[in-house]
Amino acid sequence: MPTAPVWFISHGAPDLVLRDQPATQFLTRLRLGDIKGLVVISAHWFSRSELQINVEPNPALMYDFYGFPEPLYRIRWPASSPGWLQQVVSDDLAAAGLHAAPVRRELDHGVWSPLSLMDPASETPLVQISLPASFTPAQLWRLGEALHGLRARGIGILASGAITHNLGALGPDGSPPPVWAKEFVDWLEQAMARGDRPALEDYRARAPGAVSSHPHDDHLRPLFVALGAAAMDRPTRLHQSWDYGSLYMGSYRFGQG
Repeated sequence: MPTAPVWFISHGAPDLVLRDQPATQFLTRLRLGDIKGLVVISAHWFSRSELQINVEPNPALMYDFYGFPEPLYRIRWPASSPGWLQQVVSDDLAAAGLHAAPVRRELDHGVWSPLSLMDPASETPLVQISLPASFTPAQLWRLGEALHGLRARGIGILASGAITHNLGALGPDGSPPPVWAKEFVDWLEQAMARGDRPALEDYRARAPGAVSSHPHDDHLRPLFVALGAAAMDRPTRLHQSWDYGSLYMGSYRFGQG
């Protein structure tokens, strides 16, 4: 079996699945391909200190938002998380010195929103691991490195977050993106293309528009896990568009797929 890919998906606003926008159309066409399973890291699951793994075998959906159209709260998606996949992921993490504490939880919208478009019949089993709130970008990168070996066994890695995420700078559909957001995206994509790990790990000090693009870094943190799991693979940009003015909906694949 070929090495499974790594993806970073910008999942945007929770109503991504309801709106006819370019990123929705892209995710509806995107497929996971011939993989045995998927490890998912979402910007919406932070654990306080320790790394955690979701061991709920048939997790329901979490509607972790408010004020959106009623149809969004009626969406169902039949995810499965089998014990064999949970064990394989836990074992690889443990081999890297990372203990993942088992918990049972629902899937947040950073997981089900893009995946319900990419894999509507939920044909690929998944397991979600948390983002420890105390981890630095360098530690998140090492977490990704601990997952890298799974790819050779046909298990893909999907990180779900946002390339830019400033909710105070949202605008109407069709409004032009701010200069600081465009500058940050350009810098980030160039640094990823170079594989410039020191610059990426120190992005808040080095990248133009970094703090404006991420007043809080929660939505960029999954990217560092993806970069670690990617190892030497350079990104292929699969999609680029803007939503609500300042949300860059860039999505990337590392490795073949």
